[in-house]
Amino acid sequence: MKIESGQLALAAFLMLLFVTHGPARASEQYPSLDEECFNDHAGVLGGRDRATIKSLCRKAAKGKVDMMVVTVKSLDDFRPRPLSVDRFVDTVFEDWDIGYEDGKNAVLLFVSIKENEFRIVMGDNYTDRLRKKARGIIRNSLVPAFRHRRRSLGLRKAYDALYHKIVTLQIKTLEKAKHRKGH
Repeated sequence: MKIESGQLALAAFLMLLFVTHGPARASEQYPSLDEECFNDHAGVLGGRDRATIKSLCRKAAKGKVDMMVVTVKSLDDFRPRPLSVDRFVDTVFEDWDIGYEDGKNAVLLFVSIKENEFRIVMGDNYTDRLRKKARGIIRNSLVPAFRHRRRSLGLRKAYDALYHKIVTLQIKTLEKAKHRKGH
């Protein structure tokens, strides 16, 4: 069998295409955190919910609290594949590009779609009572919405509740501490 130069070039091109683009390869160790308020790698957020989350995120930032949502399609997309989702999310939180002091008041909401995993990570300045309340928000608003395939709505409602029931309290605590220092 004789191979023509055009066939050889086509075979080389197809091999290059396969090596660089397919099959789906897991090459990242962690999801990118390029966006300020949300990194929706799973494509969950609809336009209206995205706008609401961005608005709440900006309000939180004015109060010196960073908030972020990170969604991924699957933990299988990362290499090495995380053995512990908790450690994985803790590392994502630690690698988030916020300063040490700012991180003490930060809130990260993480969702892995395929594994149906939900995590909330909060900085060191949150009380146990607020952490428990945040876990309740995830359990009572986010999980049921995902169960009914209303993912975008669930993320928005959870984020909204986190902002209004957790973050606003933290902002008030920060403001009181700032006034005490000023006097």
